[in-house]
Amino acid sequence: MPKIRIFIASPGDVAQERDTLSNIVIPELRRIFSIGPFSEVSDGVELEAIRWETHAWPDVGEDAQDVINREIGEFDILVGIMWRRFGTPTRRSSSGTGEEFQRAYDYFREYGRPKIMWYFRTEPFYTTSRGDLTQFRKVLSFRGKLENLGVLFWEFESSLEFERNVREHLIRQIVDLLGQDAFPAVGGASAPSEPRSLDLAAASASHGIAYKPRVFLAHAHEDSSSAREIFHRLRENGFSPWLATESLLPGQNWHLEIRRAIESTDFFLALLSDASEKGKGFVSKEISLALEKVRELPLTDIYLLPVRLEPVEPRGELHSYQWIDYFADGGPEELVHTMKKIWKGRH
Repeated sequence: MPKIRIFIASPGDVAQERDTLSNIVIPELRRIFSIGPFSEVSDGVELEAIRWETHAWPDVGEDAQDVINREIGEFDILVGIMWRRFGTPTRRSSSGTGEEFQRAYDYFREYGRPKIMWYFRTEPFYTTSRGDLTQFRKVLSFRGKLENLGVLFWEFESSLEFERNVREHLIRQIVDLLGQDAFPAVGGASAPSEPRSLDLAAASASHGIAYKPRVFLAHAHEDSSSAREIFHRLRENGFSPWLATESLLPGQNWHLEIRRAIESTDFFLALLSDASEKGKGFVSKEISLALEKVRELPLTDIYLLPVRLEPVEPRGELHSYQWIDYFADGGPEELVHTMKKIWKGRH
């Protein structure tokens, strides 16, 4: 049975969220993955909530944080929570929580692990303390640092909202971790092996579970509303669509996750419009990644589908692909019918 260690990092002003995560959410997820529907494909999983209060003990080091770092040991997921306070400085960082993030991020850059999920409470507060204002400025600076590093974080206004979000996000992170051979963790002595994606179709079939074909949606920012409409339509029709605004989790490096999603998806939909044809942003990069994958597939496999949201002329290599006019009468139905027919033909 695999074991996943979840380390909770935060200053002292979000104690309620720390307790909710370690005493309610993680025990609930243990039950879900041991006797719930996920146990069918995971054979169960052992989840451990890691907090310095429960996993560290008195000892001597460079400072208290150095002792905590050593005694906490390896972990697979870092959940960070902040609100008004950034924390107490250490000899190596402007706060213990900041140091815990930096250690985890450095390992992530080198090994692709641990998973990092970061949350900021946005409930308004009032203070006349200069010390509190200094702490909050440090929190804002840290948010800016995460943005610059490409870390997607999440915001919440109440403990109840945090509980709902972190439960869903952890389920998806754990499922993702269970699809890898090795779990290289912070503090590990040996170099990790390359992660291997779980063959979800084979695993689902062997357990009698209906597998949902994965669909990546590439679109221009201006077409977000249409992309979300297609996302929900596909999901209602038995597909598992991937859309950045709906599928990325807090703390994920979105450059890396988008590449991974494209490499593991069953279909790639290039949503074309005047905005996407004029733009040179990430939609073009995503289409380039999809075309790279197409070159590795058998000629008979249909993977990339241009979907016109407007009557535009597809550029470059997409011009040679037969497209679907989503804006036309019956376009949405034609898209779903075509994808189901292609999927049925593959199997």
